[in-house]
Amino acid sequence: MLKRIYIENFALVEKLEVEFGAGMNVLTGETGAGKSIIVGAIAQLLGERAEKEDVRSGAKTAIIEGAFDIRGLDKKSGAQDEAELVSGETISIRKEIQAKGNTRLFLDSQLVTLAQLRGITVHIADLFGQHSHQQLLDEQNHLQYLDRFAGITPRVENLRLLFEKWQSDRREYEELQRRQERDRTERELLQYQRDEIDKAAIRVGEEEELLAERKILDASVMLGEKSEKILEMIDREETSAIHLLNSCRRELGQMISADEKLRAAQELLETALVNLEEFRSEIERYYASIPDNPERLEEINRRLDTLFGLKKKYGGSEEAILAARNAIEEGLNSTLDVEVRLKYLSEEITRHSREYEKESVEISSIRKKAADRLAGAVQKELSLLGFEQARFEIEFRYDDDPEGVLIENRRVKPFPKGLENGRFLIAANPGEPLKSLVKTASGGELSRIMLALLAANLPQKSGNRRLLVFDEVDSGIGGETARAVGRKLASLAEYYQLIVVTHLHQIASFAQTHYAVEKVEASGARRRTVSIKKLDRGEREKEIKRMLSLPEAIEEKKTSRAQIKRR
Repeated sequence: MLKRIYIENFALVEKLEVEFGAGMNVLTGETGAGKSIIVGAIAQLLGERAEKEDVRSGAKTAIIEGAFDIRGLDKKSGAQDEAELVSGETISIRKEIQAKGNTRLFLDSQLVTLAQLRGITVHIADLFGQHSHQQLLDEQNHLQYLDRFAGITPRVENLRLLFEKWQSDRREYEELQRRQERDRTERELLQYQRDEIDKAAIRVGEEEELLAERKILDASVMLGEKSEKILEMIDREETSAIHLLNSCRRELGQMISADEKLRAAQELLETALVNLEEFRSEIERYYASIPDNPERLEEINRRLDTLFGLKKKYGGSEEAILAARNAIEEGLNSTLDVEVRLKYLSEEITRHSREYEKESVEISSIRKKAADRLAGAVQKELSLLGFEQARFEIEFRYDDDPEGVLIENRRVKPFPKGLENGRFLIAANPGEPLKSLVKTASGGELSRIMLALLAANLPQKSGNRRLLVFDEVDSGIGGETARAVGRKLASLAEYYQLIVVTHLHQIASFAQTHYAVEKVEASGARRRTVSIKKLDRGEREKEIKRMLSLPEAIEEKKTSRAQIKRR
């Protein structure tokens, strides 16, 4: 129930505040006075998307605030997702619309998204008329009215929860199967990698040794040639080093016979000869050991290629390859056992499927029986609201699914709220075919159809006064039909809080609270702004008289035009 609304710089409103009462509240005034602007402000609070053009010309920000009494709000309904945002018996909604195009929403001073706001307001109010916040214009909502009429709303909600659990288990089962397949593939890869490394028998330092050996094999010819040349220079030519040193020894021996002081030099020469002999032996041994093995060189090259490939895959060194091998072994040892979980999920899916099938078929049967009763009740109410020969039906549609639920020898696709999609069909005038209500009903017709639905399915009286806003409810009607609409609104006001925009005195006369809307000169400016006033008894009688004079004025204008035309 909307207790209060404050509007500032919205459309033609400069500043406006009004408190609404329980029961039926009507807004009247001349055409263009701004009644629909107030309804538009309420629509903004209920979640309609704002436009920067909604800001009053010359202002930077439009502000709309509303206080709602939410006692009796069913927290177990679809509002459960937003339940943490709602506490206490009242909530305050504030919307700030910037002229630059930005919008901010606050719920009890807490910043919220448009989706969060709609998740709450959809359960406290409905708006019918020229604005877009209308449940009847969404065929997805039509089954809700039927379920409420049939008294199976709690069962349908339980069915939805069962369906979601069923589908959740199916998704988990399929994901586990994919994970199991991925795990199997990964294990095969890990096993291949482990075997590849094991087969290579990696040893730290091997590459360095192989490179050194290959270097020698690559230089074997050069090393042999150089060794032979050294040996020749040491002992194999007349000018070789040993031959020359022996000559030096003979000459030095003769010199020592004359001078013993050369004995130290002779010892140095002898040492040089000994060292040279040892050097020759070392070179001869080395020369004999120089490898000449092309097969070994090819074998080394193949091994180095293997090591290079493994380093490229598993790391830049032998240590990294061995570390990768240890990690692979750990991966193979840490297997995921999903078989138990898959078995459990399979049993749960089967159980949920059977429970859903049983419950959905029963709900479908109840809906079909209730649909005829609701259609008859709505058609009766429509006849009282000016649609004397209107026809109203509820159409059920199913989607075929070979693996779906069997119903009446036909397998159909399951949905969260049952097997069928339902929508309202109407033929407002005789001779017209039944068509979708969403595609054919005008704003005024939609309001009266909603009245018929509400009247056919009144809620239990409680402290919760859900808000219903009717804009253009009197479109295209008058006389006794208008009075019938007024009586119907008055009867609904026992169960709901109503805000009704009307031009007809037949409807306004049934209101508990009456507000007059007009355009007045804005203070200190040559501009007009929208004003609203709660009428007392005398003022209300005066406003009703003004409304009574409208048809007479219209008739006089028609007569005047006809006379001018004849002239």
